[in-house]
Amino acid sequence: MTADSLIITCLMLAWLLPFAGCVVITVLRLKLSRLSAVPGWIGTGSLLVAFCLSLFSAGLWLMTSPAETAASSVSAEETPGIQAAKVGDDAAHETGYSPQRRLVGHWYSLAKFGEIDFPLGYAIDALTVLMFVLVTMISLAVHAYSLVYMADEQTESYQDHHLDHSPGETPERPGRFAHFYAALGLFTFAMLGIVLANGLLQIFIFWELVGFSSYLLIGFYHERRTARLASMKAFLMNRVGDVGFVLGMTILLVTCGTLLLYPVHDLNGNTSGSAPMALPEAFQAAVEKVVPSEENHQPTDLLPSGQGISYALLVAAGLGLLAGCVGKSAQFPLHTWLADAMEGPTPVSALVHSATMVAAGVYLAARIAPLLLPEALLLLAYVGVVTLLLGASMAIVARDLKLVLAHSTISQLGLMLLGIGVGAWEAAIFHLITHAFFKSLLFLGAGSVIHTTHHEQDLEKLGGLRAHLPLTSLTMLIGVIALSGLAVPYVTIFGESLGFSGFHSKDAIVSGAMAFVLKNPHHILLLISVLLGACLTAAYSLRLWLKLFARDTPVDPALQQVHEGPWLMTWPLVVLAFFAAFCALGGEEGLVSTLVEASLSPAPAWFSGSTDEVVSIQWTNASDRHAVHGTAGAMALAAAWLGALIAWALYGLRAISSKDLSRQLTPLVRLASHRWHFDTLYRGFLVLPILNLARHTAWIDRILIDPFIDGCARFSERFSHASQWFDEAMINRFFDNMASSVWAWGLSLRKAQTGHIRQYVLLATMAVIVLFLILFAWMPGGRAGP
Repeated sequence: MTADSLIITCLMLAWLLPFAGCVVITVLRLKLSRLSAVPGWIGTGSLLVAFCLSLFSAGLWLMTSPAETAASSVSAEETPGIQAAKVGDDAAHETGYSPQRRLVGHWYSLAKFGEIDFPLGYAIDALTVLMFVLVTMISLAVHAYSLVYMADEQTESYQDHHLDHSPGETPERPGRFAHFYAALGLFTFAMLGIVLANGLLQIFIFWELVGFSSYLLIGFYHERRTARLASMKAFLMNRVGDVGFVLGMTILLVTCGTLLLYPVHDLNGNTSGSAPMALPEAFQAAVEKVVPSEENHQPTDLLPSGQGISYALLVAAGLGLLAGCVGKSAQFPLHTWLADAMEGPTPVSALVHSATMVAAGVYLAARIAPLLLPEALLLLAYVGVVTLLLGASMAIVARDLKLVLAHSTISQLGLMLLGIGVGAWEAAIFHLITHAFFKSLLFLGAGSVIHTTHHEQDLEKLGGLRAHLPLTSLTMLIGVIALSGLAVPYVTIFGESLGFSGFHSKDAIVSGAMAFVLKNPHHILLLISVLLGACLTAAYSLRLWLKLFARDTPVDPALQQVHEGPWLMTWPLVVLAFFAAFCALGGEEGLVSTLVEASLSPAPAWFSGSTDEVVSIQWTNASDRHAVHGTAGAMALAAAWLGALIAWALYGLRAISSKDLSRQLTPLVRLASHRWHFDTLYRGFLVLPILNLARHTAWIDRILIDPFIDGCARFSERFSHASQWFDEAMINRFFDNMASSVWAWGLSLRKAQTGHIRQYVLLATMAVIVLFLILFAWMPGGRAGP
């Protein structure tokens, strides 16, 4: 078995193991007692094996294809996609793909319609392997952590005081420990399916499975009304974005004839001759049919098949796909569901809102970036900016511990989509990976606080926990520093400033934004917003830590007796803290960033130069971003330190009264505390009109349609009764009497059958005589003349 085939096999097993664990837990749940911890160990064991397989695949990949070789093979000088593209018959070939190492193949054909095939396959590159390690590691940490956090669910009757119940009733429900681990395994399987897929249809299948499993996890406490509403809200708002996803796929299928992201290769790296053209190549060919080139200023406006196509249709395809990404990643204006999703258990938040569900939208946006035309990318950049500032403003005033982290997730995802919008999609994925580590660390740290303080989440009631939870406070401080993007100025390591992972990945995005603004000064708002977001991020992150751990004593005396949880809750914090600190070591020249850059498709032909024919935007490339890296990093670091100092002055030194400042900024604080009233707006402009329409429809149904249908039913019933009476009284009686008469006549005539031959001869003779007399009487000559 070759190294490539071994990598494929290991990743396929790592993908299927969480699903196998889900199936086994579901089957055994019917036979095991609710008091059993076996489902938890089955789920954790399956993820442990999956993580080991992913780690083995990553090591094998690096040994057979070193990161340095990959990085040199896709350098800026040799990658056609970041140079001025040549337009012509061979343009797609020259701009389609860099010489990256990628294993692409098919397992099974889901459906085939003529030349259009929908296979179930795989596309494995360095980013795929990296994402497998990331997702399985964090999922393993969450599985192990939940063995303690969700141990209360191992009961036949769990007393949940958050349930909706009448006064005097005991708020009890059955424990669902096995259900939790089954849903967790299904969720992990779905996310790994998105990472492994090689086609938009296959991605969409697992995309929907992620939405379904998140519905189960967010609504885990479905006896609570808030949890039911939160799960339904997440499900419905994701479906809104998925409508756009379906429309975008439909347009691409019609215009490009395929939904595959990469061409199929065999294990020797040779492209299959019978394989269809990959989607990026076909899309660029379609763009060239519409947008005039330098050699030919007369667009054909026709596809090779002869069907008409417009530039707006190609833009709509990208916008449709981005709608799905916006919904899944909780971006403006579909961002309101993520905060309500905190109704799920805290370990669910650590998994769903760090490396999986919400990250899927950013991951897909980076994968399809070559399919996004300038208008779509620019809109995505501004959507990211708005989301970045909205999330940060809501996080800085939130009092609930988990809500702060939820709004922070919204804000950081906006920063990632901003990076994709300005063309720095490698930096966006780099930040996605670092964010997964420090945000899952912060969520699990919050879960440790909530678990030890008996489910207290109000920051105003917590505090002074550093002495009682030293390990949790230290690891969360590492996560806060990584999230804030702080670093030590003028101290470098491997040529980069000394800072944790978030500093390096944020610098990459800020560099992309600055390079973009330098070429497009009229979009300077993007850079200002990014720097403001960096300041607010550091402020709310440090505020969270100071409110939790910096007070001398907790507000509630009962919280002074708390202590660290068992090792199953603490070791995931230590492991995640290590990676949150050092996973980005080396910055953009480090291993993680190099693997990301070696995996994503290069920029399309129109991306490197002016696109005045389409939209007046100058796009950037890697060399532009590297040129401003030092300046952008200094500005981002200054903004982060400014936010950190403000938070330290307000909540550490208390040199400034936070309450007085809140009173002076009451309108803004009130707006941010009420989440900028987006829920109110949606309820007023969407929910209530639909409910009113439903109410009026119900009134019409009740007042008009129901009486009409009921009247028709009553008429039919009475008509049937009348028909029955007529049938019984008239028709049945007539035929019954006729039958009785015939029967009686038959009985009477029966007596004539005596069996005597002489009698029969006599009767026959008499009949002949009678007939003769009749004939004689009626014959014309039978009468005498006058």
